[in-house]
Amino acid sequence: MKLYYVTTNKFKIDEAVDYFRNNEVASRFGIEICIIEHNVQEILDADIHKIVERKVIDAFAHVGRPCVVEHGGLFFDALPKLPGALGKIIWDAVGERMCQFLAQGDSRQATARSCIGYCDGKTVKTYHGETRGRIAERARGDYVFHWDTIFIPEGSDQTYGEIGREGKRASSQVVKAWEAFLGGTFAAAHPPRFSPPPPGNL
Repeated sequence: MKLYYVTTNKFKIDEAVDYFRNNEVASRFGIEICIIEHNVQEILDADIHKIVERKVIDAFAHVGRPCVVEHGGLFFDALPKLPGALGKIIWDAVGERMCQFLAQGDSRQATARSCIGYCDGKTVKTYHGETRGRIAERARGDYVFHWDTIFIPEGSDQTYGEIGREGKRASSQVVKAWEAFLGGTFAAAHPPRFSPPPPGNL
């Protein structure tokens, strides 16, 4: 079956294609990711769920069939809700100066969050993933996907920007959100069939 993913972001496209190419559940259900390049409406709101719900409704209106969208946010422990769901807008405006939002003595701990929205024309569902980590003192790395160059996931000394797309997959909040989506939408609706063992093998 075809899954329509609505985005114009090259990094999101590459990461989604890479994920579905290597995912066992997607393979089992024959899911083919199909990219629809369309700029969906993105409201300004601190609530990532509201942003995603509005985005996927707009996406469905454009595509006319079940589809998904994704939105990410970076949440600093020391600055609740900031940069948060507006991380892309803030990053585009100030870049690595986001690191300087944290004063000396502030916690540099942060959470990277991803929210995937699914709409089939009748209902809207959201699926979430998050990764704990910390904010670097400055941007590092060549994988410049928004704030990936300043976020260091737990268990690593490198930013996502230094780890790169393949290394990022192991801890990515986006991968976790895709896993929740596949588990909630497909695996739960189509559990593996159980065949009882032949008599005498119990």
